[in-house]
Amino acid sequence: MCKHCDNATPAPISRRQVLRYGAGAAAAAGLLAAPLRHVFAEEGTDQVAKAIAGRGKAKQVILLFMSGGASHLDTFDPKPGATTQGPTRSIDTAVSGVKIASSLPEVAKRMQDIALIRGMTSKEGNHERARYLMHTGYAPTPTVVHAGLGTIVSHELGSKTAALPECIAINGPGARPGYMGVRHAPFAIQVQAPAGGSDERGPARRRQGGGGKRPVVQNLELAGGMTKERRDERVGFLEKLNARFGKDRTKGVGEAQQAMFDRARKLMDSPKNTAFDLESEKPATIERYGKTRFGMGCLMARRLIDEGVKCVEVMMGGWDTHDDGFNRVRTLNQQLDPAVAALLDDLKASGKFDETLVVWVGDFGRTPRIDTGRNGRGHYPRAWSAWLAGGGVQGGRVIGKTDAKGETVVDGHVKPEDFYASIMHATAIDAAKTFYTSQGRPIQIVYKDGRVVNDLFA
Repeated sequence: MCKHCDNATPAPISRRQVLRYGAGAAAAAGLLAAPLRHVFAEEGTDQVAKAIAGRGKAKQVILLFMSGGASHLDTFDPKPGATTQGPTRSIDTAVSGVKIASSLPEVAKRMQDIALIRGMTSKEGNHERARYLMHTGYAPTPTVVHAGLGTIVSHELGSKTAALPECIAINGPGARPGYMGVRHAPFAIQVQAPAGGSDERGPARRRQGGGGKRPVVQNLELAGGMTKERRDERVGFLEKLNARFGKDRTKGVGEAQQAMFDRARKLMDSPKNTAFDLESEKPATIERYGKTRFGMGCLMARRLIDEGVKCVEVMMGGWDTHDDGFNRVRTLNQQLDPAVAALLDDLKASGKFDETLVVWVGDFGRTPRIDTGRNGRGHYPRAWSAWLAGGGVQGGRVIGKTDAKGETVVDGHVKPEDFYASIMHATAIDAAKTFYTSQGRPIQIVYKDGRVVNDLFA
């Protein structure tokens, strides 16, 4: 664990097992102005879960992952006047009574599209373990590698004949495919900020050979002098060598490499690979998303969703704000704000919003207690924020509540397995579907204690 970690443990978590059916229009309107009390689908009753509104509306998923752990007090759960707040100011949003950080003005205007979860709580305060947990819904264990969200969506919703990979990770590695196999592993790409833009830590460094062009994905074109026929001959010869190599070795090794070659060749030959080329975008569109790596990642995610890709992750780094935290978070928010706003706007304009689930989450939160010597915050899994939008989720509401200092969830605890059960509900993926590892160990897609957060959909 990082030497600056906060070692606080999560508060006790209560389990509510009552479904809320039907609500009058007046009551529903009132809920928009105040945090919703947390309601789960009855544990172990799949038929009840299917009856909850919003099931299966999401056909595609965009995961916006804040690597390092975003401070909830300095983004989506500010505490004006509290001793823990620091210099971050809050502003009103499009939803009455809901405030967020003042450095997120465009997102504030679109809060009616977002279901904000202020009751996230987990037990992993180490970056590597927390990223694994929030990518898979499972705590890491030495005996099994669990499938990441992108892999699950690719496996369950994707097509074997798709021209593009069904799971794509932008500016991060994504999560390993685990027991679902390499064919559904994330296709990882890097997108750079345009000339004059910024990365997560500030102004982008000048890169050799940039030429002022906007970012594109490299190596999709054939090398100079190479024809498609010659390439296929070389690949065919390599496949024969690999087949001979694999005869005396584990079967999965050869199959995994073959799957990789098949996917690369299909991608290179597909006319849909132009989705990776951002040079065709209008300058005004680039400006709307922001000239940052994250902005360009969100723009590419939207283009890939338009081409039918099932799951795209865009990772934004820099959120491990132990030092100079308030200035750094403000800079990060200024990059996050236009990109999220433009992404939501474009999904709505194209008619994709209702069928695309947008997930915003990170490792964990940051300590309400401010490290005055470093002017930052440490790791804090006890209480933090995440949000969902589109894909059948009811926007304009807040689920869960932290205390006056942002230290503890006092109502509406949402654990990682609940978060994942809710994502599976939105996509109509069977959370209880069981797979078996190579050692014969049964693994459910979502940990057995995970329950759908009904308030996201009711």
